[in-house]
Amino acid sequence: ASVICSDKTGTLTQNRMTVRQLYTGGRVIPATEVDVQDPAQAALLRTALLCSDAVVQDDGTEIGDPTETALVRLGADWGLEEETIRAQWPRLGELPFDSDRKLMSTVHRFSGGLLLLTKGAVDVLLSRCRLTEGEAADIQAANEAFSRQGLRVLAFACRPLDHSDVSLETEHGLDFLGLMAMMDPPREESKQAVADCIAAGIRPVMITGDHVVTAAAIAQEVGILTPGTQAVEGAVLEGMDDQALMDFVPQVSVYARVSPEHKIRIVRAWQARGCLVAMTGDGVNDAPALKQADIGVAMGITGTEVAKDAAGMVLTDDNFATIVHAVKNGRNLYANICRSIQFLLSGNLAGILTVLYAALLALPVPFAAVHLLFINLLTDSLPAIALGLEPHSDAVML
Repeated sequence: ASVICSDKTGTLTQNRMTVRQLYTGGRVIPATEVDVQDPAQAALLRTALLCSDAVVQDDGTEIGDPTETALVRLGADWGLEEETIRAQWPRLGELPFDSDRKLMSTVHRFSGGLLLLTKGAVDVLLSRCRLTEGEAADIQAANEAFSRQGLRVLAFACRPLDHSDVSLETEHGLDFLGLMAMMDPPREESKQAVADCIAAGIRPVMITGDHVVTAAAIAQEVGILTPGTQAVEGAVLEGMDDQALMDFVPQVSVYARVSPEHKIRIVRAWQARGCLVAMTGDGVNDAPALKQADIGVAMGITGTEVAKDAAGMVLTDDNFATIVHAVKNGRNLYANICRSIQFLLSGNLAGILTVLYAALLALPVPFAAVHLLFINLLTDSLPAIALGLEPHSDAVML
C-alpha cells in the first residue's frame, strides 16, 4: 500500500465516546455540572435518550453505536435511566439515521400529544430549525468552539406532530433544543503508527463524517494533518471532475462530512495517480469503497458482515496501528521471498550455463542425475528455506 484512507472513529481513536459539554438555553454547561431540574437541560437529556437505540446493561456491557451509548451513560449519571424514560414516552415511529441525510428522528407520545425528536449533524439540523439570525450565529459559534477542542458535536431538536407517520418532510420547522459535545480520544498508539506510515513512504489520509474542525484537530494531534496539506469537506469534491480531483488529492490529508460516493471518488483519484490504496470501513455504505480499493480493510468488532465480505482484510481489534503492522509483515515476507528467488535463480543459472557450455563444445555431460538431485535437494533447498525464514526487520519500514 502507498496510501491508507482511514476512518477516524474507532480506528484512530478509542471509540469510547464521553459527553464533555452541553449547550442549551444560550450557555455552555460542563457535563459534570448538569442540572436536571432545569427544564431546558432535562428536555435535552430526555431527547438524547429517546432518540437513540443504544443500551447499557447492568453489567456495564454497551450495545449500540458508541455515540449513542455516550448519551445513555450521561443520562444514567444524572438519574435518567433509559429503560424508564423509554417506557414512559414510548416510540411510535422513526426515521433511522442515514449517512446522506445525517439525521435520525423518532416519534413519541407525550402528555400533550405526539412529538418528533431529531438528532444529527449541527449544520444539517440548524437549516431545518426555526431560529433568528442571532440565535443561529450563537449556536454556530458554540459549535465552532467545541470543534476546535476536538469534540464531536450533535444537535437536538423537536416539533409537535398530529400523526405518528413520519417522512422526510416532517424533519422541517423544528424547535432547537441544544448541542452535546463529546470526545473520542485518539488511541495512544495512533501517533506512532502514523509516524511509521510516513517514514515508510505511505500517505495516511483521514476520511470521516465528523465536522471538519473536529476532524482536523484529531488529525493534527496524531500527525496526519501536516504542514502543506489541508482539511476539506466532502461537498468540495462535488464541483470537481475526475481530472481536477486527481490533481487535488495530494493536497488533502483530511476529508470531513463525506458520503459513500465521495469515498469511492477519493480512492479512484489516488489509483489514477498510480497508487495502491488501502481503505478502511465498517458500515454497509462503505462496501463499495472497500471493493474499489486495492486493499479493503473492514473492522472486525464494529464492522457489518457486508463490509467484511467486501474487504480483503479484517482487523480483529479495529486499530489503525494493526494496519501498519500488517504492512511491516507483508514487506518482510516479500523481502524474504525475493532473497530466496534471487538465490535460486543465481544457483540454477550457474548450472544451466555449465550444461549449455558443455553441450555447445560437445563435451561430456557435466552432471549425472544424482548430482542434479543433490544440488536441488540440498544445496538449493535448505539455504533457500533459511533465507525465506530470515527474522523480520524494522528496516523495511524506511
